[in-house]
Amino acid sequence: MPRITIPGNDADLRQALEDVNLPTILMVLEHLTGDPRWLSPRYQPAPIVAPEGSLFPDDSGGYSEEIAAEIRAGAFEVLTRVRDEQPALPPPPTLEQMIERMSFSVAEPVGAEFAKMLMEETGFVDRDAQWREPLQAALAGSAVADFSVIVIGAGMSGICAAKKLKDAGIPFTMLDKNPAVGGTWYENTYPDCGVDTPNHFYSYSFERNPNWSGYFSKRDELQAYFEHCTDKFGLRDSLRLSTNVERMRYQSDEHRWYVEVTNAAGRRETLSANAVISAVGQLNRPNMPDIEGLETFAGPLFHSARWRHDVDLAGKRVAVIGTGCSAVQLLPKTAAIAAHVSVFQRTPHWVSPNRDYYRPVEKGLIWALNHIPYYGEWHRARTIFGFADRTWPAVVADPAWPTPERSLNEVNEGLRASLEAYIREQLGNRQDLAPVCTPDFPVFGKRLIVDNNWYPTIARDNVELVTTGIARITPQGVATVDGRLHEVDAIVVATGFKSNLFLWPMEVVGRSGTSLAERWGDYPRAYKGVTVPDYPNLFCLYGPNTNIVHGGGIIYQTECQVHYVMNCLAHMIRERIRAFEVREDVNDAYNEQVQAISRTLAWGHPGVQSWYKNSQGNVVNNSPFSFEAYWQLTHELQPENYLRA
Repeated sequence: MPRITIPGNDADLRQALEDVNLPTILMVLEHLTGDPRWLSPRYQPAPIVAPEGSLFPDDSGGYSEEIAAEIRAGAFEVLTRVRDEQPALPPPPTLEQMIERMSFSVAEPVGAEFAKMLMEETGFVDRDAQWREPLQAALAGSAVADFSVIVIGAGMSGICAAKKLKDAGIPFTMLDKNPAVGGTWYENTYPDCGVDTPNHFYSYSFERNPNWSGYFSKRDELQAYFEHCTDKFGLRDSLRLSTNVERMRYQSDEHRWYVEVTNAAGRRETLSANAVISAVGQLNRPNMPDIEGLETFAGPLFHSARWRHDVDLAGKRVAVIGTGCSAVQLLPKTAAIAAHVSVFQRTPHWVSPNRDYYRPVEKGLIWALNHIPYYGEWHRARTIFGFADRTWPAVVADPAWPTPERSLNEVNEGLRASLEAYIREQLGNRQDLAPVCTPDFPVFGKRLIVDNNWYPTIARDNVELVTTGIARITPQGVATVDGRLHEVDAIVVATGFKSNLFLWPMEVVGRSGTSLAERWGDYPRAYKGVTVPDYPNLFCLYGPNTNIVHGGGIIYQTECQVHYVMNCLAHMIRERIRAFEVREDVNDAYNEQVQAISRTLAWGHPGVQSWYKNSQGNVVNNSPFSFEAYWQLTHELQPENYLRA
């Protein structure tokens, strides 16, 4: 076993212990020493509870000053002794120990399946062993032969897939239309662009970043993280940037995909591979609104995802069309420099308070994540527990609930009441805005937006919230249906993405010669969000019904899907399967289940109109499963559900 080495001096350690999470350090102490007193009733933390109306829990433990000082003193004694003696690093916990420590730490029972998932997410258990060990046994030391993969997209999902393919020794080529990796974090550069999931959760389980500067980091740091991963995992040799995929077709007699691409110079070529992994995401093609006269505006007009840094908004009259996540993020800094901002709202969103949005990560915590053995693993486990499925009870409809038009159940109603109070509090003396800032659908009907001073910004003297519908755009500005012309110097369109056009604008032609766009129409369906009948050896990441609403962690969802894809590919290579295609009846049954469950959840609520749904009201973007349920769903491969050749 390796020896424990802790760098630094006593001052470093004392500073770290001032900044660490106390319930987390208790698990570390018990792990390092095996001494059960660290999990004794004296140190039992208070339950993790989110403040009213917030997604973001208080997990401090609620200790008195006396007990907190006692824990820190005990931790200092243990860790200095460990530092000086450098004993062997104890092994990872057993499942039983994981359940015991986590149940103590969060002050509520943690089930065995959730604990198994956490064992993988922390790296205590090697998730990849499930597909890697049988593959290595079948190869018997030989390299993978006569099998290759094309990965389309070099954002978060594509990098994850490429890393696993490289680990498996499967030859691959990764393509991306952009001149750099990062996907959405390369493309979106608007003011205050950032993540709304805690950064210590929004990172790969296999490449935790202990050095995040903020609890909710901004675009540049996120982009740098994905550049770092690309370099660390050695993916650049297999990466082709500025390469746009135009069309791909499956050749049945060869059991291969042919992928037609255009490079930055406009040169076209055709690549081929046994399998294709689509990692193009859902939120990468901006959606320009269908507003009359959009092209007639005399000033600069641009989408938030294509921010014009050459346009100086200081002292200008600015229109912001949309009030979704991007608009909420970009408005405060825009309003701080603009002469006047007119915000055009079609539908208000629920906005969650978050005390940590601009909070920097404490230096002592960064030191602990880097240097205290196992602190990073237990920190990730508790972060996932706090931000994954704790809100799930609020999204499931109670069929007997008397007011389904405004809430779903008692928990959902309580959350609504808290958020309504938060709106009134944040608006201050602009209570006249409260009615138009309050949504008429249940909380979680649309993704809860993380607050960054949205309501105080709306209440500023130089900001006007316009709720009258837009009639047209004129050369001078925005004309509303009441006949008023809002004269502006620049227009920012924050109207989201073409999220329901999965894999668009690529043309994807399957075994029967049918295009995927024709097969799906506006009702995309995939088995587990990953595979589609008539399209053998094609695997989608962040595909239909895999988006999340109730909690943070889209990287978590992606890792589940990549694990499933690797199980499929390893099975194909081991069994010398040339074509692997999900059965039509299996796909149909799965998607019937998806819609049946979705109708019982907040985002399937009949009163909610959103980009989550198609024209028939079917939910096509969002997963109907909790994080734990989706992990279980994608963890095992059932080969009998597939046709093979």
